[in-house]
Amino acid sequence: MRLTDHTDYSLRVLMYLNQQRRLVTLNELSEKLGVSKNNLIKVSNQLAKLNFIETTRGRAGGLVVKEKTGNTSLKDIISKTEETFYVAECFSAQRCDCTFLPGCLLKKSMSEALHAFLNSLAQKTLNDVTPKNTRPSF
Repeated sequence: MRLTDHTDYSLRVLMYLNQQRRLVTLNELSEKLGVSKNNLIKVSNQLAKLNFIETTRGRAGGLVVKEKTGNTSLKDIISKTEETFYVAECFSAQRCDCTFLPGCLLKKSMSEALHAFLNSLAQKTLNDVTPKNTRPSF
């Protein structure tokens, strides 16, 4: 299973903000995370709409993580930032021309693996995966 870049960047932004616990600018995030400012704008807009962060516009503006976000499970975060969890074409609601459907055992196995993946993410929160030091190790 591969997560989209958008979800990857969302997790990095949340981890950095959760670690810093202060107002952080997009320029700082871009420099520290190695992600373009344009991508960070898209990510931060979605994270704000999802109520994970607060944003402040203007010269003294920036981003700050909401207190409750640290206790959010990785499954909840990824489920909201990832577009789909289609591991294969047959997971889509659209027509699939696979000759092994509807009794495909591979689809069943892939579905079980996806559920195991998501269930393992449900066991960890953002706080659990955020480095505790003052300097990020990314």
